[in-house]
Amino acid sequence: MTTIDRHGANSTRRQAGYFCHLKLDQKHAGAILVTDQIGVPLEFKYTEPVTVTNLHRILYGSSLERYLHETVIRDRLARELRSEPEFFLAPYDEKDFLSPLAGKEMVAVQRLKPGQGDGAGDFTRIREREAVVQLDEGLDLRLAFSTADDAVQHSIVAWLQELGRTMDVLEPMDRVANALKSLCGDEKRV
Repeated sequence: MTTIDRHGANSTRRQAGYFCHLKLDQKHAGAILVTDQIGVPLEFKYTEPVTVTNLHRILYGSSLERYLHETVIRDRLARELRSEPEFFLAPYDEKDFLSPLAGKEMVAVQRLKPGQGDGAGDFTRIREREAVVQLDEGLDLRLAFSTADDAVQHSIVAWLQELGRTMDVLEPMDRVANALKSLCGDEKRV
């Protein structure tokens, strides 16, 4: 595991956490980026790429993906984290692997195309753990929550709306994904 830490005056301000898992060919890697309220990196941790072998697939069977996501990558990164972001954002395709990370709730986020969320308002429930929200600048997001607690979900949405006033809340996630692609030797896709 490798880490880059930058603590200082910004470490006491509002922090956003970003988690990303990348599967590229037979390589799996993950990273956490913690930023301040304007998107400046405070801490970055990542795992070296893990190559899955045929023996892994045989021994772990259908539990391999969950084991890699949760135990090998996410839980390991969480144990090493020094920052304390209020919540963690992850790409929407991580919605099947959501659970608290380092004691903080996680939300999978997807930017909706213009027109997909029109008229959604501040919070429109889709399912118990899913909703569509609109940020101040008119950006519609589809969210999947790690918790079914309605009050916690609304506090996450309020946090996202506040964060959206000072930064593009999804842009740091793109940075993490690009960093992971680079680490896995796929610079041409960055």
